[in-house]
Amino acid sequence: MAQRVKGATLSYWQRQTEQVMAPIAPMAGGEEPFKRECVMVEKVYDECTVSECPTVTFTRLAGIPTGVVDCRVINSEIRDTSIPSDGTVEFTIKWKMEVVYSVENQTRTVVETFALTKRVRLPGARVGMSVRTFHLVQCLNCRPVTSNDAVYIECEVGIFVVVKATFMVQLEVERARFCPQPPECVQISPIGCPEWADLVESGQLWPPFPPQLDHH
Repeated sequence: MAQRVKGATLSYWQRQTEQVMAPIAPMAGGEEPFKRECVMVEKVYDECTVSECPTVTFTRLAGIPTGVVDCRVINSEIRDTSIPSDGTVEFTIKWKMEVVYSVENQTRTVVETFALTKRVRLPGARVGMSVRTFHLVQCLNCRPVTSNDAVYIECEVGIFVVVKATFMVQLEVERARFCPQPPECVQISPIGCPEWADLVESGQLWPPFPPQLDHH
């Protein structure tokens, strides 16, 4: 079973190169043994990083700024990710930024939203794949600038984005079993129900999936 993706065939299934192994008896105590497993995973076909340092301008100011006290990025997001053609990825990064500046021995605050659209080459990307991103946006420095008798604030912003082209596939894992129960979290407040705590600590709730059956 395969899905045709413009210029390439992406297969959900791995070819079987060996005979199916006989079922393995459970270990003592009911622990799942290691064995081959088929899993559905989001495979990364290609990835790259984008590093930018754009300059943005604040013009809606109350008073004439004499200096910048502080600046910070309030929030940021990646929007409109797409693969418009094979080998090309496009996305827009949008962020809201706050600057605190001084005016005649007083401080004032201005907040504005900015956006930057990028189109990059990613050879392994194919139309029909998904785009996954991780990003950081940080205010680097700001300063008052005078131009044509107008004073505004200019800021440099550091942007870092990891871009990945992914596709859901089925892979065979050589040695796998259900993960053990994670350690208990450090409680900030009392759990409040000792019976539930005992049930959790006994391991009866793990794994949080139905038992796996061998089909043969």
